[in-house]
Amino acid sequence: MPEGTAGGRLSPAMKNSVLTAVVVAGAAVALAGCASQDAQSQPDAPGTVTSTVIVHDDGAPPPPVEPVADGPCPYLASELVEQVNGQRLGDVRVGDDEPHPSCFFSRPDGGDQLTVRVFVGEPQTAKALVDEQAPVDASQLAEVDGGWSGGRISGDDGSVFAVYKEEAAVVVWTNQQQSFPAQTIAETVIADLAL
Repeated sequence: MPEGTAGGRLSPAMKNSVLTAVVVAGAAVALAGCASQDAQSQPDAPGTVTSTVIVHDDGAPPPPVEPVADGPCPYLASELVEQVNGQRLGDVRVGDDEPHPSCFFSRPDGGDQLTVRVFVGEPQTAKALVDEQAPVDASQLAEVDGGWSGGRISGDDGSVFAVYKEEAAVVVWTNQQQSFPAQTIAETVIADLAL
């Protein structure tokens, strides 16, 4: 006869051990079933990205863009820039950012005259770009009809007009000390690109 049995029956200590093992095993099976069911009924984990947009989770601005090719600017006429900014143009160069390349307009002597950057991506990145170019504590409120908001800065080295709405941002820098030319260009770009 096996140890712990008397006449083929389990001793009270063995009964308690077996009963405890059955209860524990049953609870484990039940919990495993619940966990499996919960995992199947849960939606996709938050933070899953299904588009091709680059995500900057920390709300960092996108990296700077440099001119890489000769223009023209695909969404802003050089004649309009000359008229609004009040200076003759030299070269026009474009960046390689997508979907709308940044445009760099120079003076005839080669100095910088006006730069336009259009960003389309994650909303927190668009806002971070505007905050970087026109920080709240150093700028005045800037708005464009349709829900665009950001800041404007005017100074001896030029001025910036930067606004964002949802996933898009438009930043214009001009060598003019007043920000009104930059604002006019930003409003034109927003309207022409139907952002």
